[in-house]
Amino acid sequence: MRAFPVDLPSGQRYWTVIDDDLCVVPVADQWLRFLRFGRSRAELTTKSHANGAALYFRWCLATGRNWTEAARDLGLFMVWLKYTPSRPVNGSTAVVFGPGAKPVRGERRINAILTAVRGLLSHAVSVGAAPGSVLGQI
Repeated sequence: MRAFPVDLPSGQRYWTVIDDDLCVVPVADQWLRFLRFGRSRAELTTKSHANGAALYFRWCLATGRNWTEAARDLGLFMVWLKYTPSRPVNGSTAVVFGPGAKPVRGERRINAILTAVRGLLSHAVSVGAAPGSVLGQI
């Protein structure tokens, strides 16, 4: 999962999320297009939110969670964000924790990612792509 720029024939651009097979993740794409064109958000806003959503989907895949049900485990996602690098280090993306472990993301970045994830999940509930119970978990 990763963020990917989309150049439209009109010359406008937004960011979306694609999976490892280079297929667009529909719920994320719908949400990011809505933000960019329905809410007139800046291109860089969709880039930031696409990166946050991609990390959430990547965490869900890595931990065997369904993205529509994983909201209840956002605390675990926060730990994963803090200690798991975006790119493999020496061939491993394993979480390294314990005395002396250095966080790979700071509090501000983690909060920005959580804002994106909450926005994605709220939108998913509003369009029927996720159950309403998700709102109580975020």
